Order: sequence, then structure tokens, then C-alpha cells
Amino acid sequence: MNKAAVLVLKNGTSYTPEEPADFIGVDRGALTLADAGIRMSLAVGDFDSVQESDVSRIEAYAEEVIRLNPIKDDSDSEHAVRTALARGYEHLYITGALGGRIDHELVNLRLAYLFPGKVILVSGRNRIRALLPGTYELSAKNHGFISFFAVYPAVISLNGFVWDLDHRTIRFEDLYGLSNRISKEKGIVTVHEGTVLMIRSED
Repeated sequence: MNKAAVLVLKNGTSYTPEEPADFIGVDRGALTLADAGIRMSLAVGDFDSVQESDVSRIEAYAEEVIRLNPIKDDSDSEHAVRTALARGYEHLYITGALGGRIDHELVNLRLAYLFPGKVILVSGRNRIRALLPGTYELSAKNHGFISFFAVYPAVISLNGFVWDLDHRTIRFEDLYGLSNRISKEKGIVTVHEGTVLMIRSED
């Protein structure tokens, strides 16, 4: 088993991270993988968005299928994330997490925030992940815009950016973290306290 997995949701597409990764199909995302001829280590969901005949096709391409009751307290994506982490995966790249239903999109953003460093949302030219206290070095290459937000108060410093920060507190209501850029060969992000949501976007 690889240490990383690509979770493909309903509107997701295949994604190849820099590290070796297994594929996990989530609900209709499992059918997307099966239709592309991509084998999955796991398919999980209530599969209420596919036909029963599609489930047989998913089963043919998945090493294991977990079929959930559609009446449940968690979303298919949350169940898939918690299952994958419980099985030892360290990094989860999720495609199809953004751009669909707003309520599901908010849930997926919360998953990135709840599992910092483990869940990375991938959508087109956007990458979203949460950062715990620590220092992070970012290359200027292919980074485009970088934004920082927080749900609960966090303290952050930025060096090598167009707008550097020094032990600045970011609160839920603060929006000044939008659309920064790395101005040097690399940018240094230091999270002193709290958890920070980092969004990397390219035009």
C-alpha cells in the first residue's frame, strides 16, 4: 500500500501527485475511475447517484467496495477520508471536492481544515490544505496566488512574499490574507499558533 491516495469524488478527475498513490473512488467518482479503466484499492459510498448496473462495473475495478447506508450522519467524502486515514494513508489528494453543491463544498473545505497536512483538495489550478504550527518553505515556481485564512484565531509570519507578515493574527473575519504572491525564489510561511488554511491558485 502506498502512503498516499487520490480520492475521486462525483465530479472529480484522475490526478497524479508527485508521490506514489493508490486510487479511492467515492460514490459516483468510483464510476468515473471504472469508466477510465483505472483500478481502485477501495470504492466507498452509498452509490445513490449511480445505477445498480454501474455498481457491478465499479466492483470489477475495485479491490474492495464499502457500500454505505444512504441514511447516515456523515457525507460519503467524510466517511472515505476517515476510512483512508484509519487504514494508514498519510496524504489524501481529493478531486471533485470543489465546484459542485455548495453544502458539500463547505464540508470538503472543513475536511481539509480538520485534517491539516493530510487532506489536500485539488481542483484545476487550485490546491487547498491546512497548516499546523511550523515553518514551511514554498517554491515560487507554479505557485501563482497564495491566500491564507483561519476559522479560529491563528498567528502567522510570511517572508519572501509581496506582502510579508510578522506574527500577524488572522481571525475568521479577516480577509487580508487574499491573493498574496511569492516575490523571491522561495517564500517562508511560519504558523506560530493555530491552524491556517492555505489556498494556492494559478490564473
